Amino acid sequence: MKRFGLILALMLSFSACSSVSTEREDTFSEQSNVRETAAQETAQSQPVSSVLESDGILTVNYIDVGQGDSILITTPDDVNMLIDAGEGPGKSGAVISYLVQNGVDEIDTVIATHPHSDHISAMDEVLNSTDVSHFYMPDVTHTTDDFENMLDALEDVPDVRPVKSGYDFNVGEYVSCKVLAPSSDSYEDLNNYSVAVKLTYGDTDFIFTGDAEDISEEEMLASGEDLSGDVLKCGHHGSSSSTTPAFVEAVDPEYAVISCGKNNSYGHPDSQTLATLNSYGVTVLRTDEQGTITLESDGEKVIYSGALPVTTEESTVQTTVQRYSSAVQPSLQETTVSSDVQSETSYIGNKNSKKFHKTDCGTLPAEKNRVYFSSRDEAIQQGYSPCKNCDP
Repeated sequence: MKRFGLILALMLSFSACSSVSTEREDTFSEQSNVRETAAQETAQSQPVSSVLESDGILTVNYIDVGQGDSILITTPDDVNMLIDAGEGPGKSGAVISYLVQNGVDEIDTVIATHPHSDHISAMDEVLNSTDVSHFYMPDVTHTTDDFENMLDALEDVPDVRPVKSGYDFNVGEYVSCKVLAPSSDSYEDLNNYSVAVKLTYGDTDFIFTGDAEDISEEEMLASGEDLSGDVLKCGHHGSSSSTTPAFVEAVDPEYAVISCGKNNSYGHPDSQTLATLNSYGVTVLRTDEQGTITLESDGEKVIYSGALPVTTEESTVQTTVQRYSSAVQPSLQETTVSSDVQSETSYIGNKNSKKFHKTDCGTLPAEKNRVYFSSRDEAIQQGYSPCKNCDP
Protein backbone atom coordinates (compact mmCIF):
# COMPACT_ATOMS: atom_id res chain seq x y z
CA MET A 1 0.00 0.00 0.00
CA LYS A 2 2.79 2.43 0.92
CA ARG A 3 4.65 1.68 -2.33
CA PHE A 4 1.54 2.35 -4.38
CA GLY A 5 0.98 5.50 -2.40
CA LEU A 6 4.41 6.84 -3.25
CA ILE A 7 3.77 6.31 -6.92
CA LEU A 8 0.31 7.84 -6.75
CA ALA A 9 1.65 10.83 -4.85
CA LEU A 10 3.98 11.45 -7.77
CA MET A 11 1.03 11.08 -10.15
CA LEU A 12 2.50 8.00 -11.74
CA SER A 13 0.83 4.94 -13.18
CA PHE A 14 2.95 1.78 -13.29
CA SER A 15 1.25 -1.21 -14.88
CA ALA A 16 1.94 -3.27 -11.75
CA CYS A 17 -0.49 -1.07 -9.87
CA SER A 18 -3.32 -1.14 -12.42
CA SER A 19 -5.44 -3.60 -10.45
CA VAL A 20 -5.75 -1.36 -7.38
CA SER A 21 -9.35 -0.29 -6.84
CA THR A 22 -10.58 3.28 -7.24
CA GLU A 23 -11.71 3.26 -3.60
CA ARG A 24 -8.15 2.54 -2.38
CA GLU A 25 -6.78 5.26 -4.67
CA ASP A 26 -9.25 7.81 -3.30
CA THR A 27 -8.48 6.83 0.29
CA PHE A 28 -4.73 7.29 -0.15
CA SER A 29 -5.17 10.52 -2.09
CA GLU A 30 -7.22 11.98 0.76
CA GLN A 31 -4.65 10.92 3.37
CA SER A 32 -1.80 12.28 1.27
CA ASN A 33 -3.47 15.66 0.88
CA VAL A 34 -4.09 15.91 4.63
CA ARG A 35 -0.46 15.00 5.42
CA GLU A 36 0.95 17.47 2.89
CA THR A 37 -1.29 20.31 4.07
CA ALA A 38 -0.36 19.71 7.71
CA ALA A 39 3.36 19.55 6.92
CA GLN A 40 3.19 22.74 4.86
CA GLU A 41 1.35 24.58 7.63
CA THR A 42 3.94 23.39 10.17
CA ALA A 43 6.79 24.66 8.01
CA GLN A 44 5.11 28.03 7.55
CA SER A 45 4.40 28.39 11.28
CA GLN A 46 8.04 27.89 12.24
CA PRO A 47 10.07 30.67 10.59
CA VAL A 48 13.85 30.49 10.63
CA SER A 49 15.43 32.33 13.52
CA SER A 50 16.61 35.80 12.54
CA VAL A 51 19.40 35.50 15.11
CA LEU A 52 22.43 33.50 14.04
CA GLU A 53 23.70 30.83 16.37
CA SER A 54 26.72 32.12 18.28
CA ASP A 55 29.86 30.98 16.46
CA GLY A 56 27.62 28.75 14.33
CA ILE A 57 29.04 27.34 11.12
CA LEU A 58 27.11 25.96 8.17
CA THR A 59 29.13 23.29 6.36
CA VAL A 60 28.50 22.28 2.74
CA ASN A 61 30.39 19.23 1.46
CA TYR A 62 30.37 18.60 -2.29
CA ILE A 63 31.31 14.92 -2.12
CA ASP A 64 33.60 13.53 -4.79
CA VAL A 65 31.43 10.75 -6.24
CA GLY A 66 33.13 10.65 -9.62
CA GLN A 67 30.77 11.41 -12.49
CA GLY A 68 27.74 12.27 -10.36
CA ASP A 69 26.36 14.53 -7.64
CA SER A 70 26.04 14.33 -3.87
CA ILE A 71 26.07 17.18 -1.37
CA LEU A 72 25.94 16.88 2.42
CA ILE A 73 24.93 20.00 4.34
CA THR A 74 25.22 20.33 8.10
CA THR A 75 23.54 23.32 9.75
CA PRO A 76 24.89 25.26 12.74
CA ASP A 77 22.55 23.29 14.99
CA ASP A 78 23.84 19.96 13.61
CA VAL A 79 20.90 19.10 11.36
CA ASN A 80 21.82 17.23 8.16
CA MET A 81 20.51 17.61 4.63
CA LEU A 82 21.57 15.51 1.63
CA ILE A 83 21.10 16.46 -2.01
CA ASP A 84 21.48 13.43 -4.32
CA ALA A 85 23.45 10.27 -3.64
CA GLY A 86 25.77 9.57 -6.56
CA GLU A 87 26.41 5.98 -7.58
CA GLY A 88 25.99 2.78 -5.60
CA PRO A 89 28.65 0.46 -4.10
CA GLY A 90 28.94 -1.48 -7.34
CA LYS A 91 30.33 1.69 -8.89
CA SER A 92 31.82 4.23 -6.48
CA GLY A 93 29.86 3.92 -3.22
CA ALA A 94 31.44 7.21 -2.18
CA VAL A 95 28.34 8.62 -0.47
CA ILE A 96 27.85 5.71 1.91
CA SER A 97 31.55 5.69 2.78
CA TYR A 98 31.48 9.43 3.43
CA LEU A 99 28.42 9.20 5.71
CA VAL A 100 29.93 6.32 7.68
CA GLN A 101 33.30 8.03 8.05
CA ASN A 102 31.62 11.17 9.35
CA GLY A 103 29.22 9.36 11.70
CA VAL A 104 26.06 10.51 9.91
CA ASP A 105 23.14 8.25 10.83
CA GLU A 106 20.32 10.83 10.86
CA ILE A 107 19.35 13.08 7.93
CA ASP A 108 16.49 15.52 8.37
CA THR A 109 15.94 16.25 4.67
CA VAL A 110 16.93 14.38 1.52
CA ILE A 111 16.42 15.68 -2.01
CA ALA A 112 16.64 13.49 -5.10
CA THR A 113 16.94 16.20 -7.73
CA HIS A 114 15.89 13.87 -10.57
CA PRO A 115 15.92 10.12 -11.28
CA HIS A 116 19.17 9.72 -13.26
CA SER A 117 21.45 7.03 -11.81
CA ASP A 118 24.40 9.35 -11.21
CA HIS A 119 22.18 11.19 -8.74
CA ILE A 120 20.13 8.40 -7.10
CA SER A 121 21.94 5.10 -7.57
CA ALA A 122 23.00 4.91 -3.91
CA MET A 123 19.83 6.56 -2.60
CA ASP A 124 18.24 3.29 -1.48
CA GLU A 125 21.31 2.51 0.65
CA VAL A 126 21.24 5.99 2.16
CA LEU A 127 17.58 5.54 3.10
CA ASN A 128 18.17 2.05 4.48
CA SER A 129 21.20 3.04 6.57
CA THR A 130 20.04 6.38 8.02
CA ASP A 131 16.93 7.82 9.65
CA VAL A 132 15.36 10.27 7.18
CA SER A 133 12.46 12.57 8.11
CA HIS A 134 11.66 14.39 4.85
CA PHE A 135 12.20 13.31 1.26
CA TYR A 136 11.63 15.62 -1.71
CA MET A 137 11.78 14.84 -5.43
CA PRO A 138 10.25 16.09 -8.70
CA ASP A 139 6.96 14.82 -10.06
CA VAL A 140 8.50 12.42 -12.58
CA THR A 141 9.46 8.76 -12.80
CA HIS A 142 12.08 6.66 -14.52
CA THR A 143 11.94 3.01 -15.61
CA THR A 144 15.17 1.89 -13.94
CA ASP A 145 16.10 -0.43 -11.10
CA ASP A 146 17.68 2.52 -9.29
CA PHE A 147 14.35 4.35 -9.22
CA GLU A 148 12.41 1.23 -8.19
CA ASN A 149 14.90 0.51 -5.41
CA MET A 150 14.61 4.07 -4.16
CA LEU A 151 10.81 3.82 -3.99
CA ASP A 152 11.06 0.58 -2.02
CA ALA A 153 13.44 2.20 0.46
CA LEU A 154 11.07 5.14 1.03
CA GLU A 155 8.51 3.04 2.87
CA ASP A 156 9.67 4.10 6.33
CA VAL A 157 10.13 7.81 5.56
CA PRO A 158 7.26 9.76 7.16
CA ASP A 159 7.19 12.71 4.75
CA VAL A 160 7.62 11.92 1.03
CA ARG A 161 6.43 14.44 -1.52
CA PRO A 162 6.94 15.82 -5.03
CA VAL A 163 7.97 19.50 -4.98
CA LYS A 164 8.27 22.30 -7.51
CA SER A 165 9.03 26.02 -7.53
CA GLY A 166 7.37 27.96 -4.73
CA TYR A 167 7.76 25.33 -2.03
CA ASP A 168 9.65 26.53 1.07
CA PHE A 169 11.06 24.51 3.95
CA ASN A 170 13.46 24.85 6.86
CA VAL A 171 16.40 22.71 7.90
CA GLY A 172 16.95 23.19 11.60
CA GLU A 173 16.42 26.52 13.32
CA TYR A 174 18.70 28.75 11.28
CA VAL A 175 18.58 27.57 7.65
CA SER A 176 15.78 28.19 5.15
CA CYS A 177 15.36 26.70 1.69
CA LYS A 178 13.31 27.84 -1.30
CA VAL A 179 12.61 25.53 -4.25
CA LEU A 180 13.37 27.45 -7.46
CA ALA A 181 12.66 24.70 -10.00
CA PRO A 182 11.09 22.84 -11.69
CA SER A 183 8.34 25.26 -12.70
CA SER A 184 6.55 23.43 -15.51
CA ASP A 185 4.56 20.21 -15.31
CA SER A 186 6.46 18.43 -18.07
CA TYR A 187 9.74 18.60 -19.99
CA GLU A 188 11.22 16.67 -22.88
CA ASP A 189 14.53 16.23 -21.08
CA LEU A 190 14.58 14.58 -17.64
CA ASN A 191 17.37 16.93 -16.55
CA ASN A 192 15.00 19.89 -16.58
CA TYR A 193 12.82 18.25 -13.91
CA SER A 194 15.73 18.81 -11.51
CA VAL A 195 14.79 20.26 -8.13
CA ALA A 196 16.81 23.47 -7.76
CA VAL A 197 17.09 25.00 -4.29
CA LYS A 198 18.31 28.26 -2.78
CA LEU A 199 19.62 27.71 0.74
CA THR A 200 20.01 30.73 3.02
CA TYR A 201 21.95 31.06 6.26
CA GLY A 202 22.22 34.61 7.56
CA ASP A 203 23.51 36.81 4.75
CA THR A 204 24.90 33.91 2.71
CA ASP A 205 23.17 31.90 0.01
CA PHE A 206 23.93 28.66 -1.82
CA ILE A 207 22.28 27.69 -5.12
CA PHE A 208 21.93 23.97 -5.96
CA THR A 209 20.68 23.09 -9.44
CA GLY A 210 20.99 19.33 -9.97
CA ASP A 211 21.19 18.81 -13.73
CA ALA A 212 18.93 21.76 -14.63
CA GLU A 213 19.63 22.93 -18.16
CA ASP A 214 19.10 26.21 -20.01
CA ILE A 215 15.30 25.74 -20.26
CA SER A 216 14.99 25.46 -16.49
CA GLU A 217 17.45 28.31 -15.95
CA GLU A 218 15.33 30.53 -18.22
CA GLU A 219 12.24 29.68 -16.17
CA MET A 220 14.04 30.55 -12.95
CA LEU A 221 15.15 33.87 -14.45
CA ALA A 222 11.59 34.61 -15.60
CA SER A 223 10.11 33.80 -12.17
CA GLY A 224 11.25 37.05 -10.61
CA GLU A 225 12.81 35.20 -7.66
CA ASP A 226 16.03 36.52 -6.17
CA LEU A 227 18.59 34.09 -7.59
CA SER A 228 21.67 35.77 -6.11
CA GLY A 229 24.01 33.50 -4.23
CA ASP A 230 27.53 33.28 -2.92
CA VAL A 231 27.97 29.78 -4.34
CA LEU A 232 26.52 28.15 -7.46
CA LYS A 233 26.55 24.39 -7.91
CA CYS A 234 26.71 24.32 -11.71
CA GLY A 235 24.02 22.34 -13.48
CA HIS A 236 24.72 19.06 -15.30
CA HIS A 237 28.35 18.75 -14.24
CA GLY A 238 29.43 21.87 -16.10
CA SER A 239 27.87 20.78 -19.39
CA SER A 240 27.37 23.30 -22.22
CA SER A 241 23.61 22.83 -21.73
CA SER A 242 23.69 24.70 -18.41
CA THR A 243 25.28 27.67 -16.61
CA THR A 244 24.26 30.25 -19.22
CA PRO A 245 25.75 33.75 -19.02
CA ALA A 246 22.38 35.24 -18.01
CA PHE A 247 22.02 32.75 -15.17
CA VAL A 248 25.58 33.32 -13.92
CA GLU A 249 25.00 37.07 -14.01
CA ALA A 250 21.79 36.71 -11.98
CA VAL A 251 23.40 34.48 -9.35
CA ASP A 252 26.63 36.52 -9.30
CA PRO A 253 28.52 33.91 -7.24
CA GLU A 254 31.94 34.14 -5.66
CA TYR A 255 32.37 30.39 -6.15
CA ALA A 256 31.07 27.87 -8.66
CA VAL A 257 31.33 24.16 -7.86
CA ILE A 258 31.40 21.56 -10.62
CA SER A 259 30.91 17.90 -9.67
CA CYS A 260 32.29 15.59 -12.35
CA GLY A 261 34.51 12.55 -12.80
CA LYS A 262 38.21 12.74 -13.56
CA ASN A 263 38.81 12.23 -17.31
CA ASN A 264 35.09 11.51 -17.81
CA SER A 265 33.92 10.45 -21.27
CA TYR A 266 31.42 13.33 -21.54
CA GLY A 267 34.06 16.04 -21.64
CA HIS A 268 32.62 17.72 -18.53
CA PRO A 269 33.09 20.51 -17.71
CA ASP A 270 32.63 22.16 -21.10
CA SER A 271 35.20 24.76 -22.13
CA GLN A 272 32.51 27.36 -22.83
CA THR A 273 31.03 26.91 -19.35
CA LEU A 274 34.46 27.53 -17.84
CA ALA A 275 34.91 30.55 -20.11
CA THR A 276 31.58 32.00 -18.96
CA LEU A 277 32.49 31.59 -15.30
CA ASN A 278 35.94 33.02 -15.91
CA SER A 279 34.48 36.09 -17.63
CA TYR A 280 32.44 36.87 -14.53
CA GLY A 281 35.41 36.44 -12.21
CA VAL A 282 34.01 33.37 -10.49
CA THR A 283 36.37 31.02 -8.66
CA VAL A 284 35.74 27.53 -10.06
CA LEU A 285 36.14 24.51 -7.76
CA ARG A 286 35.99 21.03 -9.32
CA THR A 287 35.69 17.63 -7.68
CA ASP A 288 37.65 16.01 -10.51
CA GLU A 289 40.61 18.24 -9.63
CA GLN A 290 40.23 18.85 -5.90
CA GLY A 291 38.24 15.89 -4.62
CA THR A 292 35.55 16.55 -2.02
CA ILE A 293 35.08 20.31 -1.66
CA THR A 294 34.07 21.81 1.68
CA LEU A 295 32.70 25.33 2.02
CA GLU A 296 31.70 26.97 5.29
CA SER A 297 29.53 29.94 6.17
CA ASP A 298 29.47 31.88 9.42
CA GLY A 299 26.32 33.64 8.26
CA GLU A 300 28.24 36.65 6.97
CA LYS A 301 30.67 35.21 4.44
CA VAL A 302 31.53 31.94 2.73
CA ILE A 303 34.92 30.47 3.57
CA TYR A 304 36.96 28.06 1.46
CA SER A 305 40.13 26.86 3.15
CA GLY A 306 41.37 24.59 0.36
CA ALA A 307 43.86 25.45 -2.35
CA LEU A 308 42.48 28.03 -4.78
CA PRO A 309 43.03 27.73 -8.53
CA VAL A 310 46.10 29.61 -9.73
CA THR A 311 45.17 33.06 -11.05
CA THR A 312 48.56 34.83 -11.22
CA GLU A 313 49.45 36.96 -14.23
CA GLU A 314 52.14 34.47 -15.23
CA SER A 315 49.67 31.57 -15.36
CA THR A 316 46.76 33.37 -17.00
CA VAL A 317 47.75 32.54 -20.58
CA GLN A 318 48.67 28.93 -19.78
CA THR A 319 45.43 28.32 -17.85
CA THR A 320 43.40 29.89 -20.63
CA VAL A 321 45.00 27.70 -23.29
CA GLN A 322 44.39 24.58 -21.23
CA ARG A 323 40.77 25.25 -20.28
CA TYR A 324 39.09 27.52 -22.77
CA SER A 325 38.33 27.42 -26.49
CA SER A 326 40.31 29.56 -28.87
CA ALA A 327 37.27 31.76 -29.38
CA VAL A 328 37.58 33.16 -25.87
CA GLN A 329 41.34 33.04 -25.33
CA PRO A 330 42.77 36.45 -24.47
CA SER A 331 45.84 37.50 -26.38
CA LEU A 332 49.22 37.95 -24.76
CA GLN A 333 48.75 41.68 -25.08
CA GLU A 334 45.41 41.51 -23.20
CA THR A 335 46.91 39.55 -20.29
CA THR A 336 49.80 41.94 -19.77
CA VAL A 337 49.49 44.85 -17.36
CA SER A 338 52.05 47.63 -17.50
CA SER A 339 54.26 48.16 -14.49
CA ASP A 340 52.96 51.75 -14.22
CA VAL A 341 49.37 50.53 -13.83
CA GLN A 342 50.41 47.85 -11.33
CA SER A 343 52.29 50.33 -9.17
CA GLU A 344 49.26 52.67 -8.98
CA THR A 345 46.68 49.93 -8.39
CA SER A 346 45.22 49.32 -4.94
CA TYR A 347 42.12 47.39 -5.99
CA ILE A 348 40.94 45.46 -9.05
CA GLY A 349 37.30 45.54 -10.18
CA ASN A 350 35.33 43.05 -12.29
CA LYS A 351 33.46 44.81 -15.10
CA ASN A 352 30.84 42.06 -15.22
CA SER A 353 30.10 41.34 -11.55
CA LYS A 354 30.73 44.93 -10.40
CA LYS A 355 32.78 43.67 -7.45
CA PHE A 356 36.24 44.91 -6.49
CA HIS A 357 39.07 42.87 -5.01
CA LYS A 358 42.42 43.11 -3.34
CA THR A 359 45.23 42.61 -5.84
CA ASP A 360 46.12 39.22 -4.35
CA CYS A 361 42.54 37.89 -4.19
CA GLY A 362 42.02 34.34 -5.42
CA THR A 363 38.93 35.36 -7.42
CA LEU A 364 40.41 38.00 -9.72
CA PRO A 365 38.73 38.21 -13.14
CA ALA A 366 40.42 37.71 -16.49
CA GLU A 367 42.48 40.70 -17.59
CA LYS A 368 39.98 41.79 -20.25
CA ASN A 369 37.31 42.17 -17.54
CA ARG A 370 39.42 44.17 -15.07
CA VAL A 371 39.23 47.82 -14.08
CA TYR A 372 41.81 49.34 -11.76
CA PHE A 373 41.19 51.63 -8.78
CA SER A 374 43.70 53.60 -6.75
CA SER A 375 41.49 53.63 -3.64
CA ARG A 376 38.56 51.85 -2.02
CA ASP A 377 36.45 55.01 -2.15
CA GLU A 378 37.02 55.29 -5.89
CA ALA A 379 35.72 51.74 -6.45
CA ILE A 380 32.61 52.33 -4.34
CA GLN A 381 31.90 55.69 -5.99
CA GLN A 382 31.89 53.96 -9.36
CA GLY A 383 29.27 51.48 -8.20
CA TYR A 384 31.46 48.50 -7.28
CA SER A 385 30.87 46.42 -4.14
CA PRO A 386 33.51 44.59 -2.05
CA CYS A 387 34.38 40.98 -2.83
CA LYS A 388 33.18 38.72 -0.01
CA ASN A 389 36.20 36.45 -0.35
CA CYS A 390 39.07 38.91 0.20
CA ASP A 391 37.00 41.62 1.99
CA PRO A 392 38.87 44.65 0.57
